[in-house]
Amino acid sequence: MNQSLLYQANLVSINQVEDEETNFNNSVLGILGHSHDIPQIRLRELLNSISYNDITEIWEVSYIASKTSKSHYVVILKDVTLLCTCMFIVNQGMICRHQFRVLIQSDNVIFHISHIHTRWFNLSSDPPTNSTGFITIVNGEKNHTTIPLSYMNQLRTDNVYTPTIREKVNKKIQYGATMSIAKTSIQIAVTEDVTAELIRILTQFIMKYRRSNGLSIEKSTESLQDLQGSSIQDNPQPLSVLPDISNPEYHKPKG
Repeated sequence: MNQSLLYQANLVSINQVEDEETNFNNSVLGILGHSHDIPQIRLRELLNSISYNDITEIWEVSYIASKTSKSHYVVILKDVTLLCTCMFIVNQGMICRHQFRVLIQSDNVIFHISHIHTRWFNLSSDPPTNSTGFITIVNGEKNHTTIPLSYMNQLRTDNVYTPTIREKVNKKIQYGATMSIAKTSIQIAVTEDVTAELIRILTQFIMKYRRSNGLSIEKSTESLQDLQGSSIQDNPQPLSVLPDISNPEYHKPKG
């Protein structure tokens, strides 16, 4: 939003845009750092499936600090859909800096909640839909509408972040965070020689919740005893009597 103040917007006609795009040049001019701020699509291709009668306004938005940068075009449709040739609203699902510039200047533009993709919302509650309403920028009055953004819905893909995927991702996050705490606890217990205390705490935790998930403390105890037993069998003599390795980097080839 702050970056929109670095741009200027001028109201143009569709004929002016067609004349300028005839001399469209794909080469990047000016400062290389501004190469990311170039149109991702021609306006005529963006409006390929849109009737000119459905267009309310077309704005040419250009960067103030550079005279050689390529201008972007922001289109306001009658169903309040807001499009831009940078395609940020389609690819990223948010209002771009060029559209914010038009939101400041135009009296016909309306911010609809559907301009923001549902994947950016906190879906702890019901996700917002196309009928939740919009906010007018000019007079600051908040209104509600049932008009869907038909063109925006055609350009965007459905939200792939389904509740099933969200649940699995949340479980992975919880597992990772818990495992990190568990590893830290084990390191502290071994360093401070208080492993018995940690085992007692974990055993009480398992006993408390074992009935709801089918796990049993007996299996955990048996696994721990087997691990300790195999460790003793594998090391029947103390480490002090083990032969020293003369050259650990030397490798004797076979044959």
